[in-house]
Amino acid sequence: MLRTAQMVVLLLLAGWLVVAPAAARVAEEDYEKAIRTIRCDCGCHPQSVKDCACGRAAEMRAEIQALVDRGMTGDEIIASYVEQHGEQILISPEAKGFNLVAWVAPLVGLVAATLLLSLLLRRWMRQRGPEPRPAVASGPSAQDPYMDQLQKQLREME
Repeated sequence: MLRTAQMVVLLLLAGWLVVAPAAARVAEEDYEKAIRTIRCDCGCHPQSVKDCACGRAAEMRAEIQALVDRGMTGDEIIASYVEQHGEQILISPEAKGFNLVAWVAPLVGLVAATLLLSLLLRRWMRQRGPEPRPAVASGPSAQDPYMDQLQKQLREME
């Protein structure tokens, strides 16, 4: 009986040694997800709780760690903060519903501005018309008095 009890204790201890690191790893992943997703509400430059260096961010990291220690997952922690503070607590809006405008509008604006600029440049170039090209003389004009004078002087120099 003593031998059986010792075996049971050893098996439980071995199981705990295998399960505990895996649980710690999951808790660490939940913590990391939460601090990367939630924005620090300190009022400084908008940064995630992970990146912000102010005192309020340190407090929020401690709060989030306490929630992880209580067994909450990263998604549950994020949902809790969104419920308390609204979606502005998130570092970036979720890409669904009206929030899609924040993701799509800059791209649509860039494409529209490019098309508009292209059309305006084409219209401007058409209104200006082709640039006049200077006439190229094929040879000296017979009625050019200066050319006659030049030829006369060149013959005298020979």
